[in-house]
Amino acid sequence: MLLLPSPDFLQIVYRVELGVLVGRWMQPVTPEQLQTGYAALLDAASAWQCRWWLIDGRRRTHSHKGDSRWMMDAFFPQLASRLGGKAYLAYLFTPSHLQELEAAAEVPKLEYFNDLPYQVERFIEEQPAMQWLAQRRLLEQVGSAVAQ
Repeated sequence: MLLLPSPDFLQIVYRVELGVLVGRWMQPVTPEQLQTGYAALLDAASAWQCRWWLIDGRRRTHSHKGDSRWMMDAFFPQLASRLGGKAYLAYLFTPSHLQELEAAAEVPKLEYFNDLPYQVERFIEEQPAMQWLAQRRLLEQVGSAVAQ
């Protein structure tokens, strides 16, 4: 496990043994901090060519209305080109925050991501999130082996 350089409001760890980049928001953040944090995550993932991410937003507790739009329009579209393939992002939320997000009109339903070069899933517990990432990795490896 490698603790990587990051702003004080975000902890970035690369789990070498799992091939997963973990970003843990340490507190609620402003939109500017959110963008700075995601830039740091992408830089770390690029350095390790890591396309499997666990984003722990349980301490963030809320989001700003424009955050989703920025992520959809500016952040997510650059992932595949920077990381060399489809990116998989498992998000951890508190149950109440997840409920808010799923009810918010500006936050896309998970089906929206199905045919995009990045896939998002939402969780309230870390173990199922890590299992999902491991399954995605395995499916990609099997698909790659079959294609050869």
